[in-house]
Amino acid sequence: MRPRRIPIVATCVLALAAVTSCAQSGPSTSPSSPRAHSTTEPTASQTSDSEAAGKAATTTVHSYYATLDRLRQDHSESIDALSKVETSTQLSADRHLLEGERTQKLRQVGDTEVADTSVESVNLDNSDPEAGKVPTVTVDVCWDVSGADLVDASGKSVVSPGRADIGWTRYIVANYDYRTDPLTGWRVASAQDLKQPPCES
Repeated sequence: MRPRRIPIVATCVLALAAVTSCAQSGPSTSPSSPRAHSTTEPTASQTSDSEAAGKAATTTVHSYYATLDRLRQDHSESIDALSKVETSTQLSADRHLLEGERTQKLRQVGDTEVADTSVESVNLDNSDPEAGKVPTVTVDVCWDVSGADLVDASGKSVVSPGRADIGWTRYIVANYDYRTDPLTGWRVASAQDLKQPPCES
């Protein structure tokens, strides 16, 4: 994860004391890109579907943070639990993170707070799931790890003293099962830390 913040935040923060590159590949669609201009207004049904997707994706992001907190605090829990909230490169990166921490006997103490969330875009194009063209939602999250720490086997903190306790991360949340599971099939697919002023937690 990122320094001085329990790497639970974007998977780019894969080690409390070291920053790694975020997992950015995933669905072939680019949800953060502007959608093609259309002269027709969205129907009530389309608006409703987009709102439902945004809420479902936001719920998934909250579950993602809670799951990472739990797995980093309790090494007896199976890492396979990640697959319920993640997919694609984010899943691979966080699995690698947890396996590394457990090997080094590092454990998280305290919880990460999701201080604020914002749905930035919704793209419900489900034209080619096999090629990765699936519905995606871009969710920005302001996290606060001031109440969390990463400690070694002796209980000593291994977090960099200069870590940022509050910051923003942008998540791409995808649903590869949208046709059959439009509400609970959302999974965090990638993450990117944002350079912007922190929110007030």
